Amino acid sequence: MGKIDGRTIALKIDNVILVGRTSSSINFSADMLDKTTADSAGYKEYLSGEKGSTISVGALYDPDAAEGMSEAIAYLMAGTELKLVYGETATGGKYFTCDGIISSVNFTGDKNTVANYTLDIQVTGDWTIETVSGSST
Repeated sequence: MGKIDGRTIALKIDNVILVGRTSSSINFSADMLDKTTADSAGYKEYLSGEKGSTISVGALYDPDAAEGMSEAIAYLMAGTELKLVYGETATGGKYFTCDGIISSVNFTGDKNTVANYTLDIQVTGDWTIETVSGSST
């Protein structure tokens, strides 16, 4: 089974890579529509409903970053819909392209740690999966 290094996963926001990333994830979900009836033999039954996705990213705070926490807060406050690319950066790797809106930004500056932040992005609409053809997405 092939494995990839998590460091090769990146998030681009409007074609600029988010710097200082320490963690990231993409979650795909579907609403479950209850179709249980009296004929269901005592078990719940479901249909798959509307699909959705969210992206969560943690990063170290860098006030000089081209795409970082300050920009994320500005996008959140403006409700800006962003063009996103999330996934592998190595040639042949897979990545997702989609539109999304930042739904939360959390800034943390605990004693004796590097200041960091997390952002959550709600994907809007459909997404596509593509293959990296060059050295980066």
